[in-house]
Amino acid sequence: MSNKDIIFGLHSVAEVIKNQARSSIELFATEESLKDLEKMHFKGKLPKDLSVTLYTSHKLQEQAKLCLKERGYREQRAPSHLFLLAEPLVNPDLSEFYRSVESASGVRILALDQVTDIHNVAAILRSAAFYNLDYLLMGKKSSPGMPPGFYRIASGASEFVPIINCSSLSRVIAKLQDMGVDCVGFAEEATENTGETHPKTCLVLGSEDVGLSNVVRRVLKKTVSLTSQGQIRSLNVSVAAAVGMEKFFPKN
Repeated sequence: MSNKDIIFGLHSVAEVIKNQARSSIELFATEESLKDLEKMHFKGKLPKDLSVTLYTSHKLQEQAKLCLKERGYREQRAPSHLFLLAEPLVNPDLSEFYRSVESASGVRILALDQVTDIHNVAAILRSAAFYNLDYLLMGKKSSPGMPPGFYRIASGASEFVPIINCSSLSRVIAKLQDMGVDCVGFAEEATENTGETHPKTCLVLGSEDVGLSNVVRRVLKKTVSLTSQGQIRSLNVSVAAAVGMEKFFPKN
C-alpha cells in the first residue's frame, strides 16, 4: 500500500478516478462525502469497479493518518472526509519527451528553475492545465515531490499535464532551442517585455528569491520581463506563470 500515491481533495480524487492511466485505485470515504463526490462529479453514479471503503468520520481520519505515516508524511486531516490511493502515474522520460516535441506541429511547455515550494508548483500545474500545456519541466534537485497537499492544491491538474523531471534543466533547455523551440526566460531585469508567439514555446521561470539560476540564464537566448504598472515590481511565481501563459499561449 505504501508505494501508492495518497490523494487529497475532492476535485483531485474525482479526476484520478476518471483517469484511465491510473491503476489500483482505492477510495476511502464517509457516506456523506461519497454522496458529494457522486453528485458533483459522476452524475450520481461512481464506476462499478471502483474499490470503495466506507468509514465513520473519525475512523476515516485515523486511516488517513496511518497512510500518511507509512509514507513519511506528517499527520494532517483528510479534507472533504475522503482520500484515495492509486499507483503513481508513469510520466514520459526525456527520450520520449524529445520525440514528442520533435514530431509535434506545436507544443506548450513550462519549465521551473529551482521552484521548490509545493504550493507554488501545484498552483502553477493547475494553471498549466487551464492553458492546456503539454508538459511541465522541473530539475530533479528542485522537484518538491507530490505529497497529498500537492494534489489538493493542483485540483486534478496532475492528471492532465505530465511532469518531466530532468537532472540538468539547462541542458534540456539548450536541447529544446536546438530543436527549434522558442525558450523564453522571465527575468525582472530584462528590457524586452513583448514577443511573438511561436507554435513551439517553452516558458522558463525561476524561484522567487533569486529568479533564474546563472546556469539557466547562460543558455537562454531570450529573456523578457513582466512590466509593473504600480509600486510592486515582482509577482508570486505562480501568478507570474499564469500571466506569462496568458501572454504567450493565446487561444487557438
